[in-house]
Amino acid sequence: MAHVMEPSSSILYQNQARTVTLIDIPLSISLSQGTPEYPCTDLLYSDRPVENPHPSIEPRSVKAKQQVQERLPNPLPPFPRDLITQGLAEIRARRPQAFCSERRINQVRLARHEEDQAPEETAELFEESAKQHDIKVPEWDTGAWRDPQGPLTLSTEKYKIQHASDLISKAIANCLASPVLVHIGHSDWEFMIPPHSAFMLSSVGQREALHFSNMASKLLPEPTLSAAPGQFDFILLDPPWENRSARRSKAYASGRQAKEDPMRVLDKTLGKHIAPDALVACWITNKASVRDAALRAFGSWGVDLVEEWAWLKITAHGEPICDLEGSMRRPYEIVLIGKAVDVTLDGYEASTSPTSTTKRLIVGVPDLHSRKPCLKEIIEPMMKHRLSYRALEIFARNLTADWWSWGNEVLKYNWKGYWTAGDMGDDTDCLFEQRDGAVPEVETVDDVDQVTA
Repeated sequence: MAHVMEPSSSILYQNQARTVTLIDIPLSISLSQGTPEYPCTDLLYSDRPVENPHPSIEPRSVKAKQQVQERLPNPLPPFPRDLITQGLAEIRARRPQAFCSERRINQVRLARHEEDQAPEETAELFEESAKQHDIKVPEWDTGAWRDPQGPLTLSTEKYKIQHASDLISKAIANCLASPVLVHIGHSDWEFMIPPHSAFMLSSVGQREALHFSNMASKLLPEPTLSAAPGQFDFILLDPPWENRSARRSKAYASGRQAKEDPMRVLDKTLGKHIAPDALVACWITNKASVRDAALRAFGSWGVDLVEEWAWLKITAHGEPICDLEGSMRRPYEIVLIGKAVDVTLDGYEASTSPTSTTKRLIVGVPDLHSRKPCLKEIIEPMMKHRLSYRALEIFARNLTADWWSWGNEVLKYNWKGYWTAGDMGDDTDCLFEQRDGAVPEVETVDDVDQVTA
C-alpha cells in the first residue's frame, strides 16, 4: 500500500526498491540547506518547468548521419531503454499530474522569458535580471593562489568579512547547529552558510589539494564509527568535463581550458580521504572517453563500480525532453556509484565492469542550466551510519548542511540573491501551481512492479 511521506521531502515518488525516484530539483537543494532542528523554509529561484520536448536536432539524411558519426566522439551505449520506459510508466501510474512542485521565478526573468530559451541561456538571463535590480552577481577570482593560513571557524550567526578575497583558498567551517549569515565588506553580498557545513572556495589544483588535505585532517581530527580522521563516507564529484554546453556557458574552465586537469590531481590525492566501505559518486557525460576517465579514477582510489544511475530530464507533463537514443543529445545524465574496497589484498584490482552494476532511475523536471538534483536525500538511506556519516562534494555549486564542499563555485547558490521567502501564500511570482493550491502528494509504494537491471 502507498503511504504519504513527510511533506518536507523533495522525493515526490519512490518505489520500495528505490530503483525509480521522482525528485523535485530546486526543492532538493533548498531542503539540503537545513537540518531537522533548523529546516530551511526559503525557496530557491528557479526556471519555469519545460512544457514541451525540445525540437529534434537529429540528422535526417544518411549522409548527414555519417557526418555526425565522423565528427562526434564515440558515444556511450544508451541507458537501457526498458528501464526508462518502465520507470516512467510506473511514475505516471502513481502521479498522472504534477511532476514537480511549485516554483518561484524571478519577476524580471519571467518578464523577459515569454519565449522559450535554450537551456544554456537561462543562467545568463538570471544574472542579467539580478543586475537590473542593482544587485551585483558575485564573481570570484579563484585562479590566483592565496596564502590560506589556517581554517576559519564561524562561531556567530552573523559574520562580517572585509574582503571577498578573504574567503578564497581557505577552509571555512560553520560549527554551529544553526545557519550563519556571512556579509562581505560594504557590498550587498550575503551568503547563508548551512549548519555544520564546511567549504573551500578554490580551484582544484595541486597546491589546493594539499591544503585541502591538511585542513581536513585539522578540522576532522577524530575517527568516527566508519571513518578515520580526515576521511569521508560519501564523496560526490561533478567534474568540469569538456563538452559543448560547458564551453557555451563559460561557467568554469573545463578540459583543455583548465591550467591543471583537476581529475588528474584528484587521482593522486583523493584516495586517502575515502573511508573504508565509502561510496563515491561521479557525474559523467555521454562520451565513452569521459566514462573511461572516471573509471580510471575509481581504480586509482580502490573503488569498485557498483551502481549506475540515470537522471532523466522530463517536461512538466512527464515526457522526456528529447529522444531517448539521440546521436546529438540525450535526455539524461549518468552518475557512476562506486564502493571502496580493501586495496591491501595481494593482487587485488578494483572492478570497473559495468556488467554487474545495479541500475537506478532518477526522474526530474530540469531547472537552471547545469543545476543538478541534490543527491543527499537519495544517498542517505545507503549510508551505514546515517547520523554520523561524513560527506564531501567536489566541484559543488552550493553548500549542503552537514557536508563539506570544495570548488570554485561552492557559494554560487548560497548567495542571498538566488533566494526568496518561502511563504507560498503570495503566488504573484509562483509560475507553476497545483490546481487546488495544495502541495503535491508525496508517496512511496510497495505494490508496483519494480524496475530491475
